[in-house]
Amino acid sequence: MTKNQRLSTLVVVITFLFLIAYNNSSLACSSFKLQKGDGLVYGHNLNQGDIGVPGILFINKRGMFKKGRTWSELTTKDHVNPSRYSWISRYGSVTFNNFGRDLPDGGMNESGLFVWEMSDDIEYPKDESLPKISQMGWMQYMLDMCSTVDEAVQCAYDFEIDGWGWHYFIGDAEGNTAAISFIKGEVVIQMNEEMPVPGLFNTPYERELELLKYYKGYGGQYDIDLNNSKVPRFVKTAVMINNYKSIENIVDYGLMMLDQLKVDDVPEWSILCDVRKMQIHFKTRINPKIKTLSFSDLDFSNKGPVLVLNMDVEEGGDVADRLHPYSNQKMKAFYEDFMLPIIPDEFFTSGGMNIEEFLYTITTHTDAAVTPKNQFFRGTWEHIPDKEKDDIEAMIILDAEGSSVSVKVSIDEGNTEFYPVENLYMTRNNLCFTFLTTKGTMVEVKAVIDKNSMTADFNGTEDRYGRYMLHRDESF
Repeated sequence: MTKNQRLSTLVVVITFLFLIAYNNSSLACSSFKLQKGDGLVYGHNLNQGDIGVPGILFINKRGMFKKGRTWSELTTKDHVNPSRYSWISRYGSVTFNNFGRDLPDGGMNESGLFVWEMSDDIEYPKDESLPKISQMGWMQYMLDMCSTVDEAVQCAYDFEIDGWGWHYFIGDAEGNTAAISFIKGEVVIQMNEEMPVPGLFNTPYERELELLKYYKGYGGQYDIDLNNSKVPRFVKTAVMINNYKSIENIVDYGLMMLDQLKVDDVPEWSILCDVRKMQIHFKTRINPKIKTLSFSDLDFSNKGPVLVLNMDVEEGGDVADRLHPYSNQKMKAFYEDFMLPIIPDEFFTSGGMNIEEFLYTITTHTDAAVTPKNQFFRGTWEHIPDKEKDDIEAMIILDAEGSSVSVKVSIDEGNTEFYPVENLYMTRNNLCFTFLTTKGTMVEVKAVIDKNSMTADFNGTEDRYGRYMLHRDESF
């Protein structure tokens, strides 16, 4: 085993020991889908053994340049096994985090994609040819870039993931669902019809189905008592989904399901995402009043700062007006006030750092995306037309304020008017965005950046404008 592998393994082992040290119900998280008629909600409980797990709600913006990180990179003195992957977010999202910005426990994006983790005994595949990313960063990537379960599932094959053992429940705005696990170094997927009970807990999905067959109504003899903590949560979920009637309020029923799925104690977090109304309802064990956040009240554009809220805010009701701008200093204070008191020092120091070094790294890791030298896409990119071959003078200006990316584009010969850009995103050096011409035609631009050259395809809804080679103005 290499030094890097030993360090990564040590981090995983210490984290696992921390999780189980407090209570046997630490491995007791739950996720499910409830859908009937026009209603569609996704729910999640986090159980952690009655230790008061802290959390921060994040409003993540679209159009943000991001640099990937592995967990071993963030937690070791030598920053081993670094990620070199980068992207520009396509979608905004609401996430619930406790380890820091872009390190979520789960959440939902503005297209209605729901992603959440649950602890399990897994083994992530190893493939040196794939880009590396932490398991939390991978979840944020899915929320940043995907709108459907199919797109999210593909991401399981696109990265080498590091971190401790989680498997994942995914759902989208159409009600499609998937369970993503990593078993013996292989990606294992269950989707849609393969998930007759749309829920995931802390056991591989196929094993949950096997246990279901021992209970009445599903082929077995055991009674199903929803108040009996020994009855598997998967079995209870199957019953409660089957019992739901569309005349009942789906949010109230979903919250009742979360209460019923507790394991020996009140869950640390309970979150319910209403996809049809695009609202999130949540509560914590410390402050059980239900808080609500509507996506319609949020600005996901990158014109303003990332916003945050401590999940344990005491007051219930709409919390949109209580959001406030994120800062690294606030994240550090959160660690000092809430994380350090409940986590053993060994968790922070296992990679050779002292606690102050760990806090600095974990709370400033997103600053790399703000550094201009890392923003390889920036510049004025211009195509000078050959009068005998084409008549379009294309210009693309890419800039960033902090990590918020802006784009301006012009394609008409002799016309310096720039068009407003929408649907911006980027993976590695592959850039995409759309704009409307003065005649109202939508044009999609797909470009590949290679140092100081950019190959850009301009395609209208029916007509193809062509492929152009653009070069960066060195004076930018």
